[in-house]
Amino acid sequence: MRKGFTLVELLAIMALLGVLLLVAVPNIANDNKQSKEREYNEYKKTIENAAEVYVETSDDTYADLKNNNGVTATIQLSELKGAGVLKENLKNPKTNQPADGSVSAVNQNGMIKYTYNE
Repeated sequence: MRKGFTLVELLAIMALLGVLLLVAVPNIANDNKQSKEREYNEYKKTIENAAEVYVETSDDTYADLKNNNGVTATIQLSELKGAGVLKENLKNPKTNQPADGSVSAVNQNGMIKYTYNE
């Protein structure tokens, strides 16, 4: 008796592996894309939270924004980094470049909404 696989058995295994790859590769690619999107959303949220902390802890710099409905302020990321509320080495996950841009803060009916702008 000979040991080993026949050509038909090898072809069947290759066909099964091919089917598995056809199913697995698109799912892995989709998971990777979703992971990058989640990472970017966390990056934006980190910056917006840093701006909120900065505005809330500033003395009178943003008193008008805090106290008056409809007031808008723009906060540069360099300002947040200089104040120590945002890491100097924070990088944009989409571009892998240092974080740059600004945060818009708008007082809407007593609630301040923060939006990151690249």
